[in-house]
Amino acid sequence: MKSLVACRFAGACRLVALGSLITAGIVATAPTVTAQAQELQMYVSVLDDDDRPIADLTVDDFVLREDGVLREVLRVQPATEPMHVALLIDNSAASAQYLRDMRDGLGEFARRVGGDHEVAVITFGDRPTIVEDYTRSAIELQQAIGKVFPRPGSGALLLDAIYNAGEGLQRREVARPVMVAVTTMGTEYSNRGYQPVLRIIHEVGAIFHAVVMTSTSSSMDTASRYRDIVLDRGTSEAGGRRIDLLRGQMFRQAMERVADELLSQYLLVYARPEMLVPPDEIVVSTTRPDWTARGRSAAVAP
Repeated sequence: MKSLVACRFAGACRLVALGSLITAGIVATAPTVTAQAQELQMYVSVLDDDDRPIADLTVDDFVLREDGVLREVLRVQPATEPMHVALLIDNSAASAQYLRDMRDGLGEFARRVGGDHEVAVITFGDRPTIVEDYTRSAIELQQAIGKVFPRPGSGALLLDAIYNAGEGLQRREVARPVMVAVTTMGTEYSNRGYQPVLRIIHEVGAIFHAVVMTSTSSSMDTASRYRDIVLDRGTSEAGGRRIDLLRGQMFRQAMERVADELLSQYLLVYARPEMLVPPDEIVVSTTRPDWTARGRSAAVAP
């Protein structure tokens, strides 16, 4: 049973993919919920073994534990709250060889996600730059993507871009924040440690996905190692995933997968007894061993 773990990090929950956790022949019963229990929310994605989203799931398809204690899943429904998606795009010199594929894949992502959800286009070659602020307009998003060109002689500042986007989402106080980073593995020029970047992702409560164009000449200086830590831990701990593409191959398909996963999420509501100390671990899984569940805690249900 593939699942996710959420752990306390700077006052927020983080989510990490786990392997199989199934125990044959054992049926657990959820504890009785007292009148003092509070309702909490999680945004959860469920994919089959072909990496396709699974529709029409119900309460009976989910299992949730906090610090090993089974909690009652009260409601499960398709997530309808509009997302605010910070689309972070590498336009450093290293991205030049991927420009055509990036334009194609980014355009398809914007077509699928825009309209019902707010998307901002932010580049980070040379410096983080807002090309288009949050908008639902498919036309504006396509125009913004068309303005993305590699900056000759520039390096990438992905960590700065993530941090700045997180601060922007915090100021907006959005209900369903998302970050999607598209980056090469050239030299990273951010003068920022990985800890504050991971912290801002968790504090804002964003789901974080990354699509990474790899090559045999990837840089491994300190800043680039920090970037790699954020790409690994930031995605796994924030209910997303990292997709590595050798030399950018299958980029459009990768962006389609990210869009489809975001658009197929469930809002899961569960009960937690009143407690002074929040749990260290939240594990959400499904009743099928060939399904993968991932997501992150959202808020106390209204």
